Amino acid sequence: MKKYFYILAVFLAFIAPGNTFSQTDSTLKTLKGFDTLKVEIEPLASDLEKAGITKEQIQTDVETKLRGAGFKIKNPRETFTPYVMLHISVNSIDNGVGGFAVSITSSINQFVVLDRDKSISSIANTWESRSIVSVIKQKVQAIRNFVNLQVGIFINAHLKANASTQKQSTNLSPGYTPPLSVPITKKGRGKYKTI
Repeated sequence: MKKYFYILAVFLAFIAPGNTFSQTDSTLKTLKGFDTLKVEIEPLASDLEKAGITKEQIQTDVETKLRGAGFKIKNPRETFTPYVMLHISVNSIDNGVGGFAVSITSSINQFVVLDRDKSISSIANTWESRSIVSVIKQKVQAIRNFVNLQVGIFINAHLKANASTQKQSTNLSPGYTPPLSVPITKKGRGKYKTI
């Protein structure tokens, strides 16, 4: 039985798409307008921790990468508005032959309001990215690299969603035409005069 599971895990890791994630306009729009969030890492399976990787290592990696991209990280116990949480789960199965099949999911959870009844709100997953990988026990720290790739996918999606907002702040008002610059020469030096 373990042999068949191992074959399936290897098949999923190498044949199935490495990353599946939602990049539709509607999901990207949910990433607009925030630069502050909380980070929640689900507890890891005990066999993963025995192999040498911890939830705390992943938490530190993720927060460091997000801060490097300009995000502000809130303490999980702090309250803030708007509520945004990056939730990461690393689920694993020991394949019984020296490795793990690992599923990594990163998702953005936010408060949402029901369209049919504005008085009802809840926390919902508005954006998600998933990876399926296979690692041997001696290389279990590689899971941290795969998690960092997931965070990179989120950062890129966030940048894409907010690109129009960033451009808008530097765009000139409609109908504005910049002055023409034409070269003139004086005593052999190239100069430009605005006309």
